[in-house]
Amino acid sequence: MTISTIARTKQYNGNNSTTVFAYDFNIQAEAEIEVYLGTPVGAPTTWTQKTLTTHYTISNVGVAGGGNVTFGSAPPSGTGNVFIRRVTAKTQTSDYVENDPFSADTVEGNLDKLTQVTQDMQEEINRCFKLGNIVPDAGGTEASSVVADRKNKLFAFDDDGDFSVTSEIGNVKGNWAASTVYVLRDIVKDTNNNNIYICIVAHTSSGAVPISSNTDAAKWFLLVNAASATTSATAAASSATAAASSATAAAASASTATAKAVLTASDAVDTAADLVETAADVVLAEAANVSAVAATGASAFKFTFSNSTTMGDPGAGTLRYNHGTVGSVSAIAFDATSADTGNPDVSDFIASWDDGNNSTHEGYLTIRKSGTPATFAAFSLTGAVTDNTGWLQAVVTHVDSNGSWSNADTMYVSFTRSGQKGDTGSTGSTGSTGSTGAQGPAGSDGEATNGFAIAMSVALLVFNLV
Repeated sequence: MTISTIARTKQYNGNNSTTVFAYDFNIQAEAEIEVYLGTPVGAPTTWTQKTLTTHYTISNVGVAGGGNVTFGSAPPSGTGNVFIRRVTAKTQTSDYVENDPFSADTVEGNLDKLTQVTQDMQEEINRCFKLGNIVPDAGGTEASSVVADRKNKLFAFDDDGDFSVTSEIGNVKGNWAASTVYVLRDIVKDTNNNNIYICIVAHTSSGAVPISSNTDAAKWFLLVNAASATTSATAAASSATAAASSATAAAASASTATAKAVLTASDAVDTAADLVETAADVVLAEAANVSAVAATGASAFKFTFSNSTTMGDPGAGTLRYNHGTVGSVSAIAFDATSADTGNPDVSDFIASWDDGNNSTHEGYLTIRKSGTPATFAAFSLTGAVTDNTGWLQAVVTHVDSNGSWSNADTMYVSFTRSGQKGDTGSTGSTGSTGSTGAQGPAGSDGEATNGFAIAMSVALLVFNLV
């Protein structure tokens, strides 16, 4: 018999119905067939060898074109989960006796067996890692036979999944440059953004940095995203600078407010206008204090923003407004727990915000977006805080805000209580009596005609009496 094929394996998809699977290579004994089923179904990762006669039978032993493997029970459905292979026995059972007949069939059978053994061994060798020939193998399974090429190197696989032992952990080549030959696993720095890349396809470079938009971008793999780290560091530095500036401004405002408060207290006994000015200065001082607290992060709790406007439990570590426009917000819902590590219960603290004696202004509530301190909202607590068991609702009046909020934004909430109302001041002393006004004009003279008539009447009366 001739052996015209080197095939010695077959693989099939089980379908929970088919029991007969063909093999197309010669075997000289049933035991030279091995049968495996893979599990789990659809993604074989574990192979189980089945037993001859117990799980399957074999037909056409010794037939050049092969035969069938017939299962007692149909293999389950799966992709490539039925595997059949030939394993020729590495034995020689023929005894050639001197001067005995020299059977051509026996010799050919033995030669066929040797050929099959060679095929079996070659198939296994093809799946092995090995030292290369003089001419490198294009399949990527060979390593260099030169010792110097393998010293201090690692076994690895390239972007095609091919085996390689000519790779170091990585060859640092410094800054990326154009018109440069780069080989597998060369490491370079992108001078445009300080990102670190490793070469995954050998090539001669062209174009310019940044590598991410270079024509050879697909030939590099990003190892270290230094650009993002630099951006984050710059943002953090900017935030720190802004916070320091805010703190400085707040301190200056607080000092100014204190001076004004002292002056106002002195003037308050004189006029009602001064009292109004004093109230304004107190508000300014409290606003400055709120700014300072927010800038330093003191007494602030972490929450996650929900863009829902329904007044109800916003969820663990979450808050929400009752209006989509910050300037129109009149109530805020807080979960009983903050978003800080461990989700601590802060409900008692929130519930205490309205414990002062100034029901129209209990204090200032400041909310700042994490990482973007310029995005904020300041509210005056102008009503009660309602504890709804699990979440709380605060009645507020918008004071000032900047920027906008997005769902799931991280924010920090701080509260500064307003001062208690003081006692009414004493009544001022009565002012001095004003000076006498100017004398009014003299009255007009009476009419002469009337006076003469009266005089004549009196004279006549006297005369008659005499």
